[in-house]
Amino acid sequence: MGSKNDEGAGMTIKRGRKGELGLEVLPLVHMALPEPDGQTLLRDRHPETMAAIGHALRASLDNISRLQGQQAQYAFEAVVVALGGVRLIKTEDSGSYYFDDADGELRPPDFRIILRDGTVLLVEVKLVPPGKEKKVKVRAKDMEATEAYARATGGRLLYAHYWSGPNLWTLVPPSAFQRDVGQQRLTVSAAMMANEMGILGDAFLGGKPPLTVSVLMDTGMEKSVEAEDESDQRLMTTAGVELSSAGKVIKDPAELKLAWFLAWHSGWIPTQRAQFDSLGRVARINYDFAPDVDKDQMREIAKQGFAFFGALSTLYTARFRRATTTDGGDIRALSEEPRPALMAQLVPEDYWEQDRILGLWKFNLKPQ
Repeated sequence: MGSKNDEGAGMTIKRGRKGELGLEVLPLVHMALPEPDGQTLLRDRHPETMAAIGHALRASLDNISRLQGQQAQYAFEAVVVALGGVRLIKTEDSGSYYFDDADGELRPPDFRIILRDGTVLLVEVKLVPPGKEKKVKVRAKDMEATEAYARATGGRLLYAHYWSGPNLWTLVPPSAFQRDVGQQRLTVSAAMMANEMGILGDAFLGGKPPLTVSVLMDTGMEKSVEAEDESDQRLMTTAGVELSSAGKVIKDPAELKLAWFLAWHSGWIPTQRAQFDSLGRVARINYDFAPDVDKDQMREIAKQGFAFFGALSTLYTARFRRATTTDGGDIRALSEEPRPALMAQLVPEDYWEQDRILGLWKFNLKPQ
């Protein structure tokens, strides 16, 4: 499925039908007005329909937990598309369905995924807000109904959790949960040990700090200006931007693209420092990105030769969150159109076949 990518990422996925609002809204009319009203034509019930849909929309927009949960679902879909390791992902829990209840309830999960080898996954997505890591649970009867749906439709059930505090995704089977009085509970440690995000193309990246973004100055244009508070200030003109890894300047376009992405989305913290020429003029302002750790931890990083940037899914989710939330964390959009196989394009499989200034360590994810 898909076609050869221009950037050499190999087989990739693309969006199917985007949907047309005029058609997609009709099922909402059915939900808003499930029963006929005598001989009144449906088109003549427009005010009643708009009132019902408007009321439901306002209730959802005012429900921050619902918005955050829906946004997490879109984020998972975007991450899967960006990783580029599947043949298909489709929303599974939309629309009506009918079933034989002889064997109990059926409950559709959020997504159906087809892996490259044809394996069918059914994935339920859960948001774990900060501070709630020890309270993750699923009602046993809900899990049983979702497992029954997976068996009936030929898929393997997995639970995707977005641990929003550490910005981390895990993908685990029902067996990773612990049964507790009608509830299935999951700890973050159990989720990490059973994590199967690797089957979607996820992996951890590491690199040698610091990753430095340097703003170069035209020293010949620098001027001293006396401010209103009589303090000395400088007017400076930028001459360009330079990226370097562990002190070595990056020139290769592919490495530059990756370095920018890692600088903005890895969670490494920038430290600002200025460099001056022999006349005391500002030659450059450096922003050294490095892990937010203490001196002892930094010594350990220096000893092992690298620090973690994070998982590919974590990096992309950081990008997704910046695109859909304000600086204060408020939701301004539920989703952003994902770029298929973006992460695979940023770090192609042949990245290590030549010497690189931006040295990377890649760790594939496998459950214990």
